[in-house]
Amino acid sequence: MTATFALPFLTLPNEVVALGPWMIGQAGAPLLPIKPMLDGWDYATDLELQSSLSIDMRAAAEVLAIPEQELKLAVTLNVGTGRGRFPRTTRRISSYILDAKAEQLIKMRAIIPGNMLSGRVHARIEVLLAEAPATSSILSPNCVGSRLWSEEISVELEDGGENRFPIEVVSFTETFPNHGHMTAPWYLAWKPGGLAADFGGSIRLYVNSDHRELAQRVVDGDDITLQAILGDVMVQMITAALDTNDSAEQIRECEEGSVGAQISAWMELAFPQRGLSEIQNMQRNLPGHFHAGIHAAAEVGDLE
Repeated sequence: MTATFALPFLTLPNEVVALGPWMIGQAGAPLLPIKPMLDGWDYATDLELQSSLSIDMRAAAEVLAIPEQELKLAVTLNVGTGRGRFPRTTRRISSYILDAKAEQLIKMRAIIPGNMLSGRVHARIEVLLAEAPATSSILSPNCVGSRLWSEEISVELEDGGENRFPIEVVSFTETFPNHGHMTAPWYLAWKPGGLAADFGGSIRLYVNSDHRELAQRVVDGDDITLQAILGDVMVQMITAALDTNDSAEQIRECEEGSVGAQISAWMELAFPQRGLSEIQNMQRNLPGHFHAGIHAAAEVGDLE
């Protein structure tokens, strides 16, 4: 366990806890040992994560100064996603209870939907005190939930997810029943104003599979179809950013991988060497040039 401060109670050393190798891969396919970068990933790919852990309960009881028959531990697997050192979102996948009578080898497995991922995958295994012991020393942990050991890994998704636009092909009659856009060919789900939010995790483009020919063109990667759809997405998001108060300052402060940073990159691609005020004037006074310039920049291969 790695700690940056001294805990006020006894904890478990690595010699007591045996952690198996972390394995990762596409759900349902053979898994491979984890590397710093996961290749061949996209938002349509669900990931599977596995590892195993065993604890020498007799040795753990001695280290913690708790009678072995009273020692109960909880082993949890938490998975998060998002760029940076700390995950944007984290959720507990599974939890197991260990005591002197339990099977000591725990096999942990998590299926992570691809459309929930962004930038990096963070996984953390923790060993916690599951039950306060009746007998212990003054240095023994006695609060339920006290963290006694932990190990974590972080895996960069291919390109950090930056160059993989989050697209889902779904039936709108099933996914958006009774909505006004139920018959629309596509729909961009996002909330304008959150320029600092993580790009991959805060937007989602849905293509209506009820329009079978359109959906098939998207699946086949038809260049003109994708250019039309992504051009519309870029127009929506750039326009919303330009209409935001203090948009220049907000975009300037956005970090890599954010909505604002992506919008800024699109504007530079569509209107190279043009200042923000020039682009805003074009939007107001020459809307045809504004829209056409963005759609031209959405040409497949140039968007990234």
